[in-house]
Amino acid sequence: MKRVPFLIIEAAKQCDDEAVNFIRHHFEGYIVSSCLRKYRDQYGNEKSFLDDELHYYAEIGMLSAIFSFDFREPPEDYRAG
Repeated sequence: MKRVPFLIIEAAKQCDDEAVNFIRHHFEGYIVSSCLRKYRDQYGNEKSFLDDELHYYAEIGMLSAIFSFDFREPPEDYRAG
């Protein structure tokens, strides 16, 4: 999975709508796939459905993580890439 650019996270933390929507869209597939529930129909076939309540709480958790993200300077011995 590609990383969300630092500048986007920084803008989202400042309540920039475009940045928040970028992050929501970036993680949408992961959140949806994590919120699928399986069940068996009357014929014994296994099917899936999106659990709306779980999806709602996952999105709230993601938004909470964005706004509580703590920016810190990397350690002196940190080498990017």
